[in-house]
Parts: sequence; C-alpha cells; structure tokens
Amino acid sequence: MTVDGRLLDLSGLTGDIDGAFLASDGVSRVRAALEAGSLPVLETAGMRIGAPLARPGKAACIGLNYRDHAEETGAAIPDRPVVFMKDPGTVVGPHDSQYLVLEPGDVINTGTPAGVALGLPDHPYLRPGDVVELEIDGLGSQRRLFGAARP
Repeated sequence: MTVDGRLLDLSGLTGDIDGAFLASDGVSRVRAALEAGSLPVLETAGMRIGAPLARPGKAACIGLNYRDHAEETGAAIPDRPVVFMKDPGTVVGPHDSQYLVLEPGDVINTGTPAGVALGLPDHPYLRPGDVVELEIDGLGSQRRLFGAARP
C-alpha cells in the first residue's frame, strides 16, 4: 500500500490482497493499522511489486465511459455501458513488460489458418448439419455436428 509516496508493508495483516482478504473485512484492518501507525515502511530497492490484487476472479471493464475519449475515437456516445472482459491474468505489477500470466491448463490459440469463411466470399459460414473436426497431437480429437440455434 502506498501512502505519501511510501510503500507500506501489509504482510502482518495478509499474505495477499485477494478475495478472501477483502471478504474478511481486510480493508477495515488496514485502515485501523494505518491510523495506529503500525504499518512498517518497505524498502523497495530490488523488489518486484506485484499486482494490486492477487488472482482476481474477473477483470470486467467499462469502455467509452469518458466522453472525451469516446469523442476522440469518433465513436458514438453509448446509451448504456460498454462492458467487456479481460483475462484476470492481465492484472500484473507496475513493472512486469508481459501481457498476462499463463496458468497450467491455459489454452493458447495460435491463429486462424487460410481457407476459413472470413475473407472468402464464396465460402459460407457454418450452417446446421455441418461437421467440424479438430485434432491436436498428444491431446486427442473432437467432432462437432452443428445444429440450428433455438429461438
């Protein structure tokens, strides 16, 4: 926690600022320790400063919520909030040059090969009755039969 340019040590109160800490009234404990002057100052030379919140469940974002930003992009001012999600692994420390943290089991799609419907006007998108098969060496294969969307 930074106060007046000083980084204060919360390790006496929690290992991480995470959902469990916030749900257990952690903010009140930090506030009380701050008022009591019992939070030691950290010497940060050579230390990595982590994300402000450890392992968030979601990273929900609101887009075009500042009028001047919407105007500078040429976008119309939205009638309601533009909500989009980012992977929680994008919440990283201030000096971390990476895009996100990968976890065991994460899947990385490496792109779309040539020959798919997008960009080829004579190839229609998937329709009911179409079959898609995929296979990844070492993982196995899948086969999907497409049906019509239910109204």
